[in-house]
Amino acid sequence: MECFRIDESGYTGFDLLIPQQRLQGAAAIAISDEDAALLIKEHFPRRQAPELKYRALSRRPNNRPHLLALLRDLLQSYKCVTHVMDKRYMLILMFCDYAVEPWYYERGANFYVDGQNYAMGSLLSVVGSTFNAD
Repeated sequence: MECFRIDESGYTGFDLLIPQQRLQGAAAIAISDEDAALLIKEHFPRRQAPELKYRALSRRPNNRPHLLALLRDLLQSYKCVTHVMDKRYMLILMFCDYAVEPWYYERGANFYVDGQNYAMGSLLSVVGSTFNAD
């Protein structure tokens, strides 16, 4: 069985709409603990920690070539995927799931066919704020 490691960035707790971090990212990679340890040793031989923290490593300019080389090796040799989404859009999609989909369901329609949920979420995220409740 393949094991995927998953990590996220941009998590702001309950303040999901903080303007300084409007994006949420998640990445998953199929890598064993042994392979990860070997890559850490290869690209960062002086590091003692079993886990790398990008934020800490990226602050030092001399680490950047090592980070890029590590990313190259990961992307070339392991199954991985990254997903980045606007948090406001994500919340609008959740609203549509909970508030709009039941209305469609009661009428025998599939809200998710042909990406209607994404279309509605996109429309609301772009023009929704222009509607005035007055």
